[in-house]
Amino acid sequence: MQFHPTKRENLDSLMTADENLEMFDYIAPYYDGANRILSIGLDSQWRKEAVRKLSPQDCSLYLDVGCGTGDISLEILRQNRNCHIVGIDKSLGMLEIGWKKLRRFGLDSKILLKEGDCLSLNFPDDSFDGVITVFCIRNVPDHRRAFSEMVRVLKPASKLVVMELTEPLGQIMKPLFRIYSRTVMPLITRIMSSVSAYKYLSDSMAAFPKPDEIKGVMIEAGMTEVRYKQITGGIVTVFEGVKDIERKRPSFCAR
Repeated sequence: MQFHPTKRENLDSLMTADENLEMFDYIAPYYDGANRILSIGLDSQWRKEAVRKLSPQDCSLYLDVGCGTGDISLEILRQNRNCHIVGIDKSLGMLEIGWKKLRRFGLDSKILLKEGDCLSLNFPDDSFDGVITVFCIRNVPDHRRAFSEMVRVLKPASKLVVMELTEPLGQIMKPLFRIYSRTVMPLITRIMSSVSAYKYLSDSMAAFPKPDEIKGVMIEAGMTEVRYKQITGGIVTVFEGVKDIERKRPSFCAR
């Protein structure tokens, strides 16, 4: 199956929500394996770093937005066995793999993975002790609305962590990544799944807003103490912030 991402007017992503859902349902069986190979095994370290930023606490409830096959939810539980997690994703193909993992590890009582849309979270205000989203926001067609929803369901003074793949920095990493994305990635993905689906990966990294822009969106959505850290030469950026206890709902929520 071929996927041809093109920036569309009024979208923050390279694909519509329906196109993105179709792509992730298609690549779901290959997703975990391809990510391990394409990241040279670094993806698990990146996820650990994101969850460390979240700092899960005992008897707390966390929301994993765009949970995919459940790796972040599982990592939260590895770092603190005494908490609970709800993970949401639009792709049933990805969720089915996540459900199999939970059954295999016997963690159904600790983690609930369910279908859901980050642009319209089906939870009351101030529901969660922390919210995390990893490798998801890049694929969302409306960043402001997504951040507004995540902040809405977050308890005041609680933390939001966002990790995303971004275009590498510097005179060495940037050209090296371009060579890698144009030669190695297509070869691997031709064997494992869809070349065009993983071409979207590099294209969407390049199209993703600069970190300071995302920081501004987080502040606009009602976050304070917002900061970010770029790791692995800028291939990954992790953002964190705390929900403002004085937060007022921003005007763009009504869009």
